[in-house]
Amino acid sequence: MSDLKQKVTPRDDALHYDPNPSWWEWWYFDADFDNDYLIVGTFHFGSPRLPANPDARFIEISIVDPEGNSRLIRKRYSKEECSASEETCDVVIGPHTFKGEIPQYKLYFSEGDQGCDLTFESMVEGCNPIEELDPGASAYLGWVIAQPRAKVTGKLTVDGKTMNVTGEGYHDHNWSTAPLSGAATDYFVWCRNFIGDYTFCWSAGPGTRKSGYIPASRMVVAKKDKVVAISREGTAIGSNLTAEGIPEELGLQHPQDILLKWNDPGVIEGEIKFKVTKVVNFFDIHRRLKPFQKWFARRYIGKPAYFRYFLTYDADIEVKGERVTGKGNAWCEHHKFL
Repeated sequence: MSDLKQKVTPRDDALHYDPNPSWWEWWYFDADFDNDYLIVGTFHFGSPRLPANPDARFIEISIVDPEGNSRLIRKRYSKEECSASEETCDVVIGPHTFKGEIPQYKLYFSEGDQGCDLTFESMVEGCNPIEELDPGASAYLGWVIAQPRAKVTGKLTVDGKTMNVTGEGYHDHNWSTAPLSGAATDYFVWCRNFIGDYTFCWSAGPGTRKSGYIPASRMVVAKKDKVVAISREGTAIGSNLTAEGIPEELGLQHPQDILLKWNDPGVIEGEIKFKVTKVVNFFDIHRRLKPFQKWFARRYIGKPAYFRYFLTYDADIEVKGERVTGKGNAWCEHHKFL
């Protein structure tokens, strides 16, 4: 295996505290297990959603069973119960911990009848896609993909039952001094796809008038253990909208089809077609507001929401001149801002 430490240092995955009142930071992880269970979660310092709260400390973790039923745990802790190193990834939120550095991270989480004790072993080198594509943006937006693809082993506890698990996963880390809704896009879709020897990690969405209609997109592609391409020349477009699975009074819809299209000749070209098969998680971002605040925000600002979908995919995409095709199952996150 190549030197997986060459592009991401321990400091890159450590705390990036900023006194800005809009500062937030999260450490993200996920794993798909061979027994068809899924875990997805974040350790949060500060709130990425309005209203800003740099003092917030919380976990947001979802365990999904093979039938697509989600156990969502979202719990806040006092600042005194939490800590994070500025030298390496060593994050503590209450009794929960996420720590390590390339090539190994350890996650411990236990809340009620749900929990895990997992080890993430790097299969692909890490990278800093924002710095490599747009160094100026790194002043207010950080994104480190420490583990684009990892072998995950350990124990998973679901409804009080503990099982041994093995699978593949992902870990990245974001921080910013602006709310997530400050992205120059109406929405963005994030996904990672493991297709044979190839790993695709991407975030994409259409541009707004404010951004000159330039899509706010990034894609990182690895072949085996090496990152071979990083590009920003693409977008994700949702279509065939439906309100199925969403409370009618919210007036929200979500796409049943998502087209990821990339056009960076000689680097990444082609498309991946996705079909939504199930809405696994849904958050109304205004749910914390008081009734009048909700009415005002929805009428005059927008209807921000968060979705996590199960999907099928059909990929036909070229990376550095090599064609990659495949069909299978996946899942993604959809952040809607307007």
